[in-house]
Amino acid sequence: MEQSVFVVILLVTGAFYWFTRLPEWTYYAQRESYQSGGFYRHHFTRAVVSHHGWQGALSLVALLAGLLKWWWMGVPIGLLVIVQALSSNRKLKRKEWKIPLHWTARATRLAVAQGIVLVCEWMVLWRWFPAGILVPIWLSLWNVILALWLTKPMEWVVQSRFKQKARTRLRELRELQQLRVVGITGSYGKTSSKYILGSILGAKFDVLFTPGSFNTPMGICRVVNEQLSGHHDVFVAEMGARHRGDIQELVRLVEPSYGLITSVGPAHLETFGSLENIGHTKFDLARGIAPEGIVVVNGDNFYCVEEAKTLPRDVLFYGFQEAPHLSAYAEQVRVEGQETAFTLVLVGDTKVQCKTRLLGRHNVLNIVGAALLARRMGLSPEDLERGIAVIQPVEHRLQLIDPGTGILVIDDAFNSNPDGAAAALEVLSQFSERRKWIVTPGMVELGPQSKEAHRALGRKIGTVCDEVILVGKLNTSDLMAGLQEVSFPATRVHTFRSLGEAQQLLPSLLRPGDVVLFENDLPDHLEQ
Repeated sequence: MEQSVFVVILLVTGAFYWFTRLPEWTYYAQRESYQSGGFYRHHFTRAVVSHHGWQGALSLVALLAGLLKWWWMGVPIGLLVIVQALSSNRKLKRKEWKIPLHWTARATRLAVAQGIVLVCEWMVLWRWFPAGILVPIWLSLWNVILALWLTKPMEWVVQSRFKQKARTRLRELRELQQLRVVGITGSYGKTSSKYILGSILGAKFDVLFTPGSFNTPMGICRVVNEQLSGHHDVFVAEMGARHRGDIQELVRLVEPSYGLITSVGPAHLETFGSLENIGHTKFDLARGIAPEGIVVVNGDNFYCVEEAKTLPRDVLFYGFQEAPHLSAYAEQVRVEGQETAFTLVLVGDTKVQCKTRLLGRHNVLNIVGAALLARRMGLSPEDLERGIAVIQPVEHRLQLIDPGTGILVIDDAFNSNPDGAAAALEVLSQFSERRKWIVTPGMVELGPQSKEAHRALGRKIGTVCDEVILVGKLNTSDLMAGLQEVSFPATRVHTFRSLGEAQQLLPSLLRPGDVVLFENDLPDHLEQ
């Protein structure tokens, strides 16, 4: 066998392997919002030392065979590459993805960029070092990162066009139709507060709010460009952030006149670096609103109160219980059946008797904040009462589900922060006559605080729950350590590799009269 045949065999089989794995690599990049840092932290190392590591071994064997001119090894190496590609593809097809890959225009551009990088590497190796022809396949994960960097200029141009279109539309509607724009941000509670505010404002206004977790520049642009119309009175934009400057970008995009800041906490601490950076970033919303605008802030959150002191403007604080600095709070909070009843106190204004289907202290707090802002936007007490009464539970956020089997489910799968987990356990503890279960993989992006945060969560779980199911490997050891600190029986702790595996066996463990809390649900690549 000649060298050219050896190289062609490895090129063809390597290309087959690359095409087989391309959707997976693109998927993980998409789940990381096309951020190279997140892709590297959460996927690169794990993949290199696991299934992709075998491809590295084959690449090194091919390199050695080429250097020694063992051209006959091209066929067995090529066959092994094909077997590995088929095996990986079979595993991917069997896997039930929680959120599937969406072949958007950006995902397609990234895939094409990966292909261009690979072809360029092959052309250089063909000319100068044919023995290393399989090495670029081993480096495919590096190529994803390189492609993310290479496509940045193009993505900037594409995004700038969409941003300008959305910004122009918002300005036109603001001037012609007196559209009011509200920005909502916070380390946690922002999505729930968005739905709550939208429901309350809907008692008087025609409201459009960003759906789901559409809280990025492109997500907001898509809603504005495709859904915002002249008949809308209010546009509510949820603003997410993982890095410093993210909220500033969103404020420049939508130019809100009203703001609601729900919390400052350790969510995304891994990318922010410190709580101070998180607080400063969240309060970029307040700094970006004109002095005549209105900013409502969670007055029960220490970091919010401290950061508000740095502002050159006044804000309105809300909280759960009466305090001197609050403009709104709740009193006489009680559970009536599967509803929560309370009195909304608007200091110096009025009191409103409220009932809601939402559960938990933190949801009452979210309602108080949204109601305070809605009142300042012109709603009457009657509007507030009516709007609060029709608030629907937000899917996957402390959502109580009764499937009629005698087993209650509390779905809090979209929660990934210490305060939210504590609030969910508080709700679970109220079911005193039921056997209480929790299913959780823990939390992510807590940085240096992760170990202690999970030990603390384990201790809290141990004091509330009767049975515990831990999912995945990421946080299990720290959660177990916390459980052990409160002497929780090891026989009542069950571990599973994935949520899917846990869900398959859970029916055989549960019985009528149980209540099970699903607390957080990690992305596919972090659960493994």
